Amino acid sequence: MTITIQPSKNGENTALADGHFLHSNYAPIKEAQRFVDNIKLPYNPKILIILEPGLSYISSFLKNRFPDIKIGVLRYDKFFTDYNSGFDFVLNYFEISDFESYLESFFSEEDLLSTVFISWPASSQIFKEYENKIWPSIKAAMERAKTLLITRQYFEKKWLINCITFLSNLKKTISFNGKIEKDILIISSGPSIKPFINYIKENKEKFFIISLSSAISLCIKYNLKPDLCMTSDGGYWAGEHLKKLRQNDIPLAVTNEAFCPKAILQNNTILPLSYCDGISKEITEASGLNCKEAVRNGTVSGTALLFAARYGCKNIYMAGLDMAAQIGFQHFQPNELEANASAFDNRIKNKESRLTRVQLTNGSLDIYKNWFCNNDLKLNNRKVYRLIEKENKKNSLGWIKDLSLNDFSNLTKNMPQDKEKIFYSQEYQFNSKAIIDLLNHNKVSEKWKKQLFPLDYVSLSHNNNEDIQNKLNKEWYKLINKISGILNEYI
Repeated sequence: MTITIQPSKNGENTALADGHFLHSNYAPIKEAQRFVDNIKLPYNPKILIILEPGLSYISSFLKNRFPDIKIGVLRYDKFFTDYNSGFDFVLNYFEISDFESYLESFFSEEDLLSTVFISWPASSQIFKEYENKIWPSIKAAMERAKTLLITRQYFEKKWLINCITFLSNLKKTISFNGKIEKDILIISSGPSIKPFINYIKENKEKFFIISLSSAISLCIKYNLKPDLCMTSDGGYWAGEHLKKLRQNDIPLAVTNEAFCPKAILQNNTILPLSYCDGISKEITEASGLNCKEAVRNGTVSGTALLFAARYGCKNIYMAGLDMAAQIGFQHFQPNELEANASAFDNRIKNKESRLTRVQLTNGSLDIYKNWFCNNDLKLNNRKVYRLIEKENKKNSLGWIKDLSLNDFSNLTKNMPQDKEKIFYSQEYQFNSKAIIDLLNHNKVSEKWKKQLFPLDYVSLSHNNNEDIQNKLNKEWYKLINKISGILNEYI
């Protein structure tokens, strides 16, 4: 598209795109002021984004009328980049391949749902092809943000209770100093791990092996004892994968918001991990527990990779990381969730139908796959590999290189076997009083409320409704009382 600038009738510059006026040919500044004066916002947003305002005459009027709102611009053409100074931030659509994903990565869910988008009228006609793509992307991103906030509001309370349970039941905790000096091998439960099991078992002392929670059963069955198991899932179903640890005291890394049965927290050796943000961070620090840092991720395999990148100093291998629906079992057997599900199979609702249904509805794997593809960790001379044979490969993970069994054995055959252990026991005495004091101090904390009830707070910003406020306060004090009841048992 050809952009040109020429004087308008009153001498102010106006712009044309392929011969069509983006601004008035008579009084473009007055036109901009009139446009801003006529804006009717549906609620009081945190952010206002204007879609391609050309020469940006509206920016100063927007700032004057909405001084408390962050004003952004979405540019359709790089020609106008010299006119960005009046805005708080700029999004360049001409540089963005997937606008929906970009919005989701650029904004938090709360910010996205507190954002109003408005098209400059001329741009909505001149750049109609762009707008026909942009508005559906905005709608989809908003809907996904709402879904995520619903999920977060449901789980935030569970994560907080999990954190209290975690801190109050730990008995045998461990830690380590420095870096892990071996290559790290992360074992997931995808069926593609099968060809690699024997080689890993025979050469296990070459690696520091981390078994994800879903792979614990297969490791135990094949006598492949990992150096560390890891769990980060906040849902109760995660505890099913941990059952086998009741008879096997393998060190278990547990994030402070994960669900873990009390019996395992009390009797097994635990490497405590902490998400270093939010309420759980404040509570964990108040407890006096020394934790290794963990990073939030949609899947424990992502958390494990980031752990290995932070605390390791050599290559990282990931086995069983299929990130695709397979024919038949979605996990290498044995698997605790499969064992539980199979107990309900019958002639009418049989195993084959159940497995087929899972294959067709496993869309979350694409989200996880995209995370691995789009997050190159830039580990300098270190490499990250996925172990997978060609016949089991249904996708690529981008920067993560795939290795066959032959490639993997050739690459690691001369590595030394090393049985040295890195963990040491650490002292920990649960300080319930410090957490109760912190809780009492934050009973009126808006910051805590916003984290625990993000959807309600967004709803309040759209509509300051007394019913929403009353519901929020009722849920808040119900949660506070429940946590206080748990803590009072340990005073």
